[in-house]
Amino acid sequence: MTIVSLEEINAQIQQLEVQRAQLQAEADKQRKDVTASVVQELIEKIAAYGITAKDLGLSTGKADKTKKVRKSVGTKIAHLGKTYTGPDGQTWNEGTRGRKPTWLKEQLSET
Repeated sequence: MTIVSLEEINAQIQQLEVQRAQLQAEADKQRKDVTASVVQELIEKIAAYGITAKDLGLSTGKADKTKKVRKSVGTKIAHLGKTYTGPDGQTWNEGTRGRKPTWLKEQLSET
């Protein structure tokens, strides 16, 4: 039976880790090369057959007006209750958190 020292084991581990790193780098390079060739092939076929992003079911980056309809600000705050308008055009809703503004307290005390 052969006795192996701790230093020899550590040296083997380091050699294997270097080898693993080299193999991983090589695998990453091969994967990158294969991916690049597949992408190039797809680009050529898309151009040859006139395939569009819509044909592939991909987003074109443009907003689809039929799906997303923006609500006006009035609809968003309609559920908040009464809306008060101040002397300088500022507004406050009953459903708003926090204390009432001074201009609103003055306005309410006058009535």
